[in-house]
Amino acid sequence: MQISGFIALLGSMVVSRFITEHSFRELDPEQKLRLMDGFSSTRMYSMIPFFLLVAGFWLLMTQTDMGRQAVTAMYFVLLIIIVVLKTVFNQRKLRSLEMPAEYQRKYMVAQVVSLTGVAWFIFTLM
Repeated sequence: MQISGFIALLGSMVVSRFITEHSFRELDPEQKLRLMDGFSSTRMYSMIPFFLLVAGFWLLMTQTDMGRQAVTAMYFVLLIIIVVLKTVFNQRKLRSLEMPAEYQRKYMVAQVVSLTGVAWFIFTLM
């Protein structure tokens, strides 16, 4: 069953990227520039919470006596919270940048596809 989770994860990432790239190509040059400028600082800092989460997971797994299942469950709950918050933030940012409604819709579809793959991957690990 774990192989199906890995396949779902990779497949969802590819499909999500395809949807996002296709919808990006449909934007006019001014919208593309606004989008890239609007997310420039976000791209720089967006990985920090994930790195902290992985570091915390490693620390708790190797340096404490906490149970493996408790640490893993805590890790996945925090991961889901981070992903949901990031998705909400990105949607608000797209609205504030006045991106077309169709682009926002496709972006959300891409996020749902990606999160579905991650969710199935996590499910198969448990």
